[in-house]
Amino acid sequence: MTDAVDTGNEAIFRISRVFAAPRQRVWDAFTKQDQLAQWSGPKGVTCRFHTFDMRPGGFNHYSMQGEGFPPSYGKSVYPEVEEPSRLVWVNSFADENGNVARAPFADTWPLEMLTTVTFEERGESTLLSLEWVPLNPTEEERATFIAGMSGMTAGWNGSFEGLDAFLAGGQPA
Repeated sequence: MTDAVDTGNEAIFRISRVFAAPRQRVWDAFTKQDQLAQWSGPKGVTCRFHTFDMRPGGFNHYSMQGEGFPPSYGKSVYPEVEEPSRLVWVNSFADENGNVARAPFADTWPLEMLTTVTFEERGESTLLSLEWVPLNPTEEERATFIAGMSGMTAGWNGSFEGLDAFLAGGQPA
């Protein structure tokens, strides 16, 4: 399920999915470096972690690369890590040294986004809900974020398909 909200002052992107795995298994796939690297990123993209410190106050610096494209770098800074129910991080594009940088695809993409992911038990399954909110965007950045929601949906659905395959014991597509 995807939900895009524009409140006038704030744009919110939400997406959720039920995974056929216990909450701790989904949590581990999201928070353990060796597991996260196997499924994260849109289809056809390889994710590599250069720094991985997922704890309150920690950060990840990573790169994603698709065949025939240069790497794109990102950074996640974690103010909240509440195992196994909630992850909160500030997400940004970065340079190869981990410094916050403009998105390679749009100079008007928000510099930072607050990401909140919750993991809710549903019997033997887990409801994962993700929310992205631009932090202190200009009006132009907010408009670019809203215009990019279909791309965000496609990207997250691709990642979630990879997570489904990973959790089922197969290889992500």
